[in-house]
Amino acid sequence: GLPRLLIAGVGRGREDSQLVAIREAAKRISLPVTQVNTTEEANSAYRKNGHHLIILDTRTSHNYDPDSITKTIRQCTGGEYAIIVGIVRRNLLEKEELSVTPHLNAGMDRIVGESMSRAFWTNELLQLVRGPVNTAFRLRATQSLFSALDNCRDIVQITDCSHKVTWVNHTAEKILGYSRDEILGRDIRELQTTGTGDNIASMTDSQNPAERNCDPWFLNKLHDGKVWEGPINCKRKTGDYVPLASRVAPVSFSHNRSTDQIIYVKDPPPLLRDKIMSDSAALENFSRLNSFRKTSFDVTSIISEANSANYLRRPSSHKQYSMSIEAPITKVINIILAAQENQPSYIAQALDKVVDILKTSGSPDLFSPELEYERKKHNRDAVTTDLLGALLAQGTNPILVKRRGSTLAKRKFSLYQYSTQNSGARGVSIAPRRPSSDKGITGLSPTPCPSLPTIEAAPTQIRQLLSECNTWTFNIIQLERLTEKRPLVWLGMTTLLRFEVTKTLKIEESTLQNWLTLIEANYHSANSYHNSSHAADVMQATAYFLEKENVKSSLDNVDEAICLIGAIIHDVDHPGRNSAYLCNSGSDLAILYNDTTVLENHHTALGFKLTQSDDRVNIFQNLDADTYKVFRQGLIDVVLATDMSKHFVHVNKFCSHFCKSQEEDRASDLSGDGIEAQTIMKRMLIKCADVSNPARPLDYCQEWAARIAEEYFAQTDDEKEKGLPVVMPQFDRATCSIPKSQIGFYDFFIHDMFEAWNSFADCPELSANIATNYQFWKQKLEEEENSGNVSGGSSVLAKVDSVDSRSDSDTLTLHDNQSVASEQEKEL
Repeated sequence: GLPRLLIAGVGRGREDSQLVAIREAAKRISLPVTQVNTTEEANSAYRKNGHHLIILDTRTSHNYDPDSITKTIRQCTGGEYAIIVGIVRRNLLEKEELSVTPHLNAGMDRIVGESMSRAFWTNELLQLVRGPVNTAFRLRATQSLFSALDNCRDIVQITDCSHKVTWVNHTAEKILGYSRDEILGRDIRELQTTGTGDNIASMTDSQNPAERNCDPWFLNKLHDGKVWEGPINCKRKTGDYVPLASRVAPVSFSHNRSTDQIIYVKDPPPLLRDKIMSDSAALENFSRLNSFRKTSFDVTSIISEANSANYLRRPSSHKQYSMSIEAPITKVINIILAAQENQPSYIAQALDKVVDILKTSGSPDLFSPELEYERKKHNRDAVTTDLLGALLAQGTNPILVKRRGSTLAKRKFSLYQYSTQNSGARGVSIAPRRPSSDKGITGLSPTPCPSLPTIEAAPTQIRQLLSECNTWTFNIIQLERLTEKRPLVWLGMTTLLRFEVTKTLKIEESTLQNWLTLIEANYHSANSYHNSSHAADVMQATAYFLEKENVKSSLDNVDEAICLIGAIIHDVDHPGRNSAYLCNSGSDLAILYNDTTVLENHHTALGFKLTQSDDRVNIFQNLDADTYKVFRQGLIDVVLATDMSKHFVHVNKFCSHFCKSQEEDRASDLSGDGIEAQTIMKRMLIKCADVSNPARPLDYCQEWAARIAEEYFAQTDDEKEKGLPVVMPQFDRATCSIPKSQIGFYDFFIHDMFEAWNSFADCPELSANIATNYQFWKQKLEEEENSGNVSGGSSVLAKVDSVDSRSDSDTLTLHDNQSVASEQEKEL
């Protein structure tokens, strides 16, 4: 910043002409000014602000002593760099020789005659700032630099152009054994050799030490002003030589580029350094000060490579990251980074390229962990194994699931009555959609439905609740109740309008409301978990994440719309059964999608089919072809990302792109391949939103845990009734431990994923909730085990008895949603 000026004693409290002239001159050249009158005020002002330029009246008075002020300033930290100017009577300077000596001896830097001229003071201040003040700035910076060098881990030595040592740092003294006084002025070539080191033992005392094994190529490079890198055999005071990886740089202060100084930077062997410096006070500061390179050498490897090509290790730009369940690519990358530590620079650079290639690999197998090995390694319980296998199942082959007979019920309890009306093909039991009495799409109204008034006309309770929809504590369960189980339309309109999605899509609000109504109608009302309330909850979490700074700065309005719309359709027409059930039962959807990502493919396809069924619900109708292609590709990608069988692929890819060390700028993540990085970010965003229940406040977390458990119980009941393979035999409503299943879900899926996401998006409140909820489930499990029976489930989930399944009369007035969806499903 600008130098600061302190004026002391001038005018002695009066606005005399000289004080006015100095202040106006300082203002003319933009110098901040502090003006004081007494010794105490001057000392206090300097201690507080550390002024760079001080002007003192040299005449003393009862409460003003310029010599005392000067002495105090010089004794303060940094005071030696302050420029102090004294003002004397002009006739004293003109008549008396050496009249300035007493003031200079007192510590002042310059004496000037008094003047009432603003022009005089303007020129004087300008010269002072450009001259001694500027020089003092440089000296202060130089001192800071030398202080940093004196406390760094590396050996630093500076010589003049004749190779005479002019300065060494504290590390050089300790490692090599020579004190600063012993080495200053000596030819550094007497203490080192840049040869191969083969004939160090054959050196004789008759030889000129400065001529021993000094590589001519090394000297030529320095003479040409070029940096040299390679091993240097350095002599210690004990007489032995140690090879050190070094970087030697010539420095020129003149325009003719001739070398004025030579700087040596050498990496000490850590074992030798720690052994010698363990009792040094300087070592205590190393961990804080660090150094310009965080490098380390193994003594054996250094000696063995001393005769090889010139090298300097370069620290990798990558950061090792680990997860509780590691994918093959994670293990490989971490092994490479560990091996990189003691390699020459050309090998380290090559390994960096290998790591980059691995991280950008498109093969999902590299990012998928070996789950069977992890299960045996961690000895997971049966409930967790069932859950993990079902969520990661591909087609009819669930991972980690071994068929077991279910234990006979010792005690039965019910979460709540589950509707099991049959619909669908080939005996697959799925929950019904909300029925509609209309039969034709021609009855569709382009205006908002009478039963769905605008937000402004909504009941007070709904409006008050929706006003909090941008908070993480938003109560979606209450909205479900207030809207008679139609939360998606209400929350969807509020959220999408907040993000100006209608402008992005170039549509009317009525089209958006019609579309939301149609999509919500195709969520199954009787599903305990996968219903429109879940879709609304995921959309709300998505919106919350999109407003985080690191996310918001990386995505545009199209990306935001893709994420929000993807959250809305990501589970549309979910039957309340998982993909493994559909494959085992031979459903039409499983046949259509070849037992591969069945549900997610269906959600995406039906979402587009419903949207394009009529212009009055087609939110994409006004997009040009290129923009529509971007939307379609983006929506397919984010919805398919919710497939839990690809969980570890997406999380590991996100970590490889975004989980970097703090000193690296996260903006660089988007510079290499911005589109790919944005895609990875959006996948992680919707994944976290989809399973955000464990990160919600405890009451909401318990509610959603109850709902998903009931859905799993209902599937198990259905499988037993129909004689199908039981995908999750441990999820028997009579014997299942809900706390144990929740703890397993946290351990396998939640902790690692949200640790990575919360670190990137800066969501500490999520981490706090996860920790609280995890402890709650562990406490419930402990109570359950102490009681000797599986009672935790019923006690924890008893409150869900109040959650009623939707009635058949709970119908939207958007015409023929059911018939349109049924016809389009047939087309699929």
